[in-house]
Amino acid sequence: MKLNPKKCVFGVKSGKFLGFLVNERGIDANPDKVEAILSLPQPKSIKDVQRLTGRMAALTRFVSKSADRSIPFFNTLKQNGKFRWGETEERAFEKVKDHLRALPTISRPEEGDKLQLYVSASAQTVAAVLISEKDKV
Repeated sequence: MKLNPKKCVFGVKSGKFLGFLVNERGIDANPDKVEAILSLPQPKSIKDVQRLTGRMAALTRFVSKSADRSIPFFNTLKQNGKFRWGETEERAFEKVKDHLRALPTISRPEEGDKLQLYVSASAQTVAAVLISEKDKV
């Protein structure tokens, strides 16, 4: 096996790994991927909606209720080739952008932490999240 020295980093406290920012606190969303969505204009075609959903897929682990938030976009894709972007889709688009401006850091639980598992299911989505609430500072 050969390593490319230009792609290797050793002895650092944080860095990009598999598209995420990894540091001693945990895993953060890549700001470049967040900015790629925040800078998107209102979709004008099915291709634009596909681009949006593809970019959102990279951040689903950071976005609560990401499947529910994406339903209006996926419904737009089900229109048999007819593009329709209405008020519902625009509201969902703005809510996603607002949520992306303050994403959480994913951290591992410490031994002895009390964990809470939240499970949610609807006709369109299934989701689960494991939470360990840290002492608030």
